Amino acid sequence: MHTICKKGMISLSLALLMLFGAVAGAFRPMSTTAAEDYRMWTQLDGRWINVDMNGTTIGRSGCLITSLSIMAMASGSLDSKALSNLGISNANQFNPGVLATAYRKRGAFTYGGGIASWGTINQIIPSITFVKDAYLKSYTRSSIASEIKSMMDQGMYVIVNVNGHHWVLIEGVIGDKVYMNDPATHSTLMFDQYAISGGNEYWALKGKNPPAAFKDPNTTTTTKKVTTTKKTTTTTTTTTTTTTTTTTTTTTDTTTTTTTIVTEPVVTLEAPEEYYYTSDKTADVYTMPSELSESVAQMKNGYVFEISAVSGDYGLIQGESESLGWVQLKDAKKTSAEKKYIAGDINNDMKVDIYDLGLLSEYLKNLKVLPDGIATLSNCETEAADINCDGKVNEGDVLVYLMLICI
Repeated sequence: MHTICKKGMISLSLALLMLFGAVAGAFRPMSTTAAEDYRMWTQLDGRWINVDMNGTTIGRSGCLITSLSIMAMASGSLDSKALSNLGISNANQFNPGVLATAYRKRGAFTYGGGIASWGTINQIIPSITFVKDAYLKSYTRSSIASEIKSMMDQGMYVIVNVNGHHWVLIEGVIGDKVYMNDPATHSTLMFDQYAISGGNEYWALKGKNPPAAFKDPNTTTTTKKVTTTKKTTTTTTTTTTTTTTTTTTTTTDTTTTTTTIVTEPVVTLEAPEEYYYTSDKTADVYTMPSELSESVAQMKNGYVFEISAVSGDYGLIQGESESLGWVQLKDAKKTSAEKKYIAGDINNDMKVDIYDLGLLSEYLKNLKVLPDGIATLSNCETEAADINCDGKVNEGDVLVYLMLICI
């Protein structure tokens, strides 16, 4: 938050440089480390977060391409022809970045990362067949679950659009519970994470092998790693020259470590709430509402974000098109607008000056660095930064500031 304090001052010459595109912050992605299990692939993995998708990146818009990648692995569809088309020698080299690159080379992305042709996946991976792009006919949880299960029972993989912008691959259905591989949050229960009311768009595809039989995890908590404890008993018998038999029994307990991530119920907010981070200590943004999960970004003092759901003391950061991850709210405060900001007065000190220009420059620079969902200006401050009132905050506003300040 930026109130009366004059924060972010820069020189006029620096602002002019930025106006002509000379100032560009080095992009250092906030990445997660993907688990070895392909089902845990996330679009935010540092290995492919910045892979180009024609005007966007996997990190911003790659939920569908990541879901397709998981489906390709799950169906065992990477045969020799597919590997050749992808430019790799074995399936261990495959990942969402490889698939996105293959799409881009074929001109198969519209500008902004949309998939231009449903059939492209078959051209790249011949064992995958696109069946249909349709909309769910059901509007209750039980009927939606039943409809999806019916398609999976017929050997189809189903990728569902859960909120108008975000796609997830369905892993299995047990009763009214729909389990998913979510490239953004790593949550597993679709209805718990998203407000699905029916009529959602979906893709149905077939691979070399049908979906594997899905077993109920039989747990009410979210578990990322499941290991077991085994007890083995070894019996050694030694027979002497007499009729006496001596038996020695050795029992060995072999225990592996079990890591179970337990989360509180997720409560979706009626409307997003805006917060700013107040601590001088850096905080992690996690894939799940638990510090035991993977970190996808970092929160620093002054960063502003909106949350769309809460789980315990964690809030789900909502980006422009999809959620980013979970952050603890103990060191965050809700933003407030005691009075209306006037155009140009970002720090609300009743003047439009070099200090406001500095805040605008800082905001524009960080747009190239921060992940979608985190910014350096609040909604009110961003509205004030739009000094030319064209509905956008960009270098055009910098020019207006320069004209006003230099007069």
